[in-house]
Amino acid sequence: METPLIWVEVGSALRVGIRAGDILLATTRPEGLSARNVLAGRITSLVRRDVIIAARVDIGVEMEVHLTLAARDALQLAPGREVWLVVKTHSCHLMAG
Repeated sequence: METPLIWVEVGSALRVGIRAGDILLATTRPEGLSARNVLAGRITSLVRRDVIIAARVDIGVEMEVHLTLAARDALQLAPGREVWLVVKTHSCHLMAG
């Protein structure tokens, strides 16, 4: 993952925080983007929370992505579907491990 630069000592543990609403989801591999992070994954679950869909996506770690009902339907999302997550560098917030 490409993240904003910060100064830390070599070997420091860091966590990356990303708001679920800041992650874009694509059903085909995106190309020609300014966003630096395109991560392949697979949907593990879709849960409706009022007017939002919380999609859980396994990219080696589990990520949560918030979508509209219309986006879920238009993209024909379902558990098991291969997807790509798109995250802008400045949406990544580094925190001490």
